[in-house]
Amino acid sequence: MLDLFEGRDATTLPGITDYAWLRIYSETGTDLERWPSEKHFTSWLGLSPGQNDSGKKKKNAKKKGRPSAGQIFRIMAQGLLESKKIAFGAFGRRLKGRRGPRIAIKAVARKIAAQYWRLMVKGKDFVDQGVANYEKVLLEQKAKYLKKLALELNVEITEPKISNS
Repeated sequence: MLDLFEGRDATTLPGITDYAWLRIYSETGTDLERWPSEKHFTSWLGLSPGQNDSGKKKKNAKKKGRPSAGQIFRIMAQGLLESKKIAFGAFGRRLKGRRGPRIAIKAVARKIAAQYWRLMVKGKDFVDQGVANYEKVLLEQKAKYLKKLALELNVEITEPKISNS
């Protein structure tokens, strides 16, 4: 497999095993450059979010035939939702609590597929920073939002004092 993909190893991505990589290869082939961007690739897989509503009106979207490669990425994502040390799992669990399991699995599958496309086409290696880094970034985003909101409401935020006793 490494010879087919010029030394690019997809098993470094979370959730992708040798067998899953072989199944993805059988569906997509070696030339992923036929999709101009990762968005085109994830759309082809059926992993991009649909736009089935306009204002208050919800439209029924008839799903066209999708390749089974999208389902392979969904199965990998479902396994990652239970992982305690991978950032994709933390992202999925957070989304699962807000939007439900179906949307969380699809979102995590889309993230994995986008990373797979980046690795195979652009050669960008993936390094998982872990759950602790993911949660640190979330806290920084919340603090930034809180400061912006305080400025908007003319409220002063003071840092908490930590006692040594």
